[in-house]
Parts: sequence; C-alpha cells; structure tokens
Amino acid sequence: MNQSKRLGALNKFKAGECNILICTDVASRGLDIPSVDMVINYDIPTNSKDYIHRVGRTARAGRSGGAISLVNQYELEWFLQIEKLIGKKLPEFAAEEDEVLLLLE
Repeated sequence: MNQSKRLGALNKFKAGECNILICTDVASRGLDIPSVDMVINYDIPTNSKDYIHRVGRTARAGRSGGAISLVNQYELEWFLQIEKLIGKKLPEFAAEEDEVLLLLE
C-alpha cells in the first residue's frame, strides 16, 4: 500500500468503520490506537520487545484483550526468547495439519 492508503485504512480503524487491522512490523510501534481487542501475530517479531509493543495494544488504559501468535518451526527460537523475556510460558494450541490445509482452499 502507498502511504495515503495506509493512513486511510488506519483512520477507518480508529473511527470504528472497520474492526480488523492487519499490520506488519511497520506498525509494531508508534501507533496510537485506543482500543484493540485482539492482536494476531502472523509472524513472530525477531525482537522480543517488539512482541510486547504489539500485544500491549490490547492493554491500554486498563483494558484487557487477547493475542494469538502463529508460530512455525523456523520461529520457535524467537518465540522461546519472548517467553523468557516476559517470564511466562504461553499456552499452546496445536493445529492439526489436515484442518489447516482445509482452510487453505
């Protein structure tokens, strides 16, 4: 997306006109979005502190929310570094390959 389309999408999200915002590392810091209920990490940040900034969007001003991280075998080390940084083991929800492949279609 060019910059004007990015800003337009962000403004629609802030105004409540759309409720899903998909971001890359470009949006991991510096966005002031007051209410985010769910963060989905399609890819794990290589910097553990970036993970905290991403999921922290759900906890602004005492709010609570959720975060889901999709992790593949190549990102496992980064995921383990995140758990070490936050001092907490995150729950695992295993996915069956057959079920995932059905969704691919």
